[in-house]
Amino acid sequence: MSILVVIRGNSGSGKSTVASAVQRLFPRGRCLLVPQDIVRRHMLREYDTPSGGNVELIERIAGFGLERGLVVVVEGILSVGHYGGMLERLSGLAEFAFHYSFDLTFEETLVRHAGRKQAGEFGAVEMAGWYHGWQPLGFVDEVRIDVGWGVGDVVERIHRDVLGVSPWPS
Repeated sequence: MSILVVIRGNSGSGKSTVASAVQRLFPRGRCLLVPQDIVRRHMLREYDTPSGGNVELIERIAGFGLERGLVVVVEGILSVGHYGGMLERLSGLAEFAFHYSFDLTFEETLVRHAGRKQAGEFGAVEMAGWYHGWQPLGFVDEVRIDVGWGVGDVVERIHRDVLGVSPWPS
C-alpha cells in the first residue's frame, strides 16, 4: 500500500518540524521523509527555479518510496508554480494521498522563524522574497492549517488520517 503525505507552507511555518515528528510515529523503514530543502539546497546546491533538478529528484525519491509501499512524506515550501505538476503526478502514483498546507501570515512566520536554529542564517528580508501566502493546489482539497493549529495538532491529524488507511497498528 502506498501512502503520500504532502506538507507545504512558507518558510518558518513549522512544516519540517511536523514532517519529522510524523516520520517518527511509524516503524523504522516504513516512512520515507523527502525534505525539499535537503534535496534542493544540500544535495544539489541549486536555486528554486521551475526547471530545477530538485523537482525531478524529489519526484524520483518519493516515487521510489511509493513503489515500495512506504508512507512517503514530502515537505517544503513547494510552490504551486514550480512543484504543482510534480505533486499531482505523485498523488496519482499513490493509493492514498493526503495534502496539508500551512496558511499563516507573514508576521506569524517571522515569529515562528525567530525560534528556529536557522534564525541567524536568514531573516525577514530573505523570507519576504520567499513568502507567497495561501497557494492552494488546483487538483486536490488540502487540509488548511492556520495559526490555531499547534504542532501536536497537525501531527495528530496526519497520523490519524494515515492510520485510517494503513495496515500498521497505531
